[in-house]
Amino acid sequence: MIDLLLPNQLPEVRALEAQCFDDPWSESLWLRIVESGAAWQWHHQGRMQAFMLCSCVLDEAELLRIGTLPSARQQGLALRLLELGIEGLAARGIVQLHLEVRRSNTAAIRLYERAGFEMNGLRKGYYPAEGRYPKEDALLFKRTW
Repeated sequence: MIDLLLPNQLPEVRALEAQCFDDPWSESLWLRIVESGAAWQWHHQGRMQAFMLCSCVLDEAELLRIGTLPSARQQGLALRLLELGIEGLAARGIVQLHLEVRRSNTAAIRLYERAGFEMNGLRKGYYPAEGRYPKEDALLFKRTW
């Protein structure tokens, strides 16, 4: 079941974030996004399975982070969460969602393409490359409805 993420769920979602990403965000950043009303979570059998965070400005939004419990991946959960999150954004008057993704993150790119996003730009050398050179490119995507 998808619901808005609430401030009292920060410990649970931050624990999930730690399983999904190597660069956890600060509690104050999480709180600011959650309080904006543009953060969703998916619970199943009493456990948080996935989350989606956005930033909204006027009638556009940016997907900041989406994560799925490692044991719940490859089941279509992220796609469903993304679709329902877009419905929530549309209900707020948002008409376009932007995102950026590492060129090497092929699983995420496939997810975004299945969700109807189209690549519309490139940021060369945007991401650190784990001590390697050159840095990794960011692909820019958007979806308009």
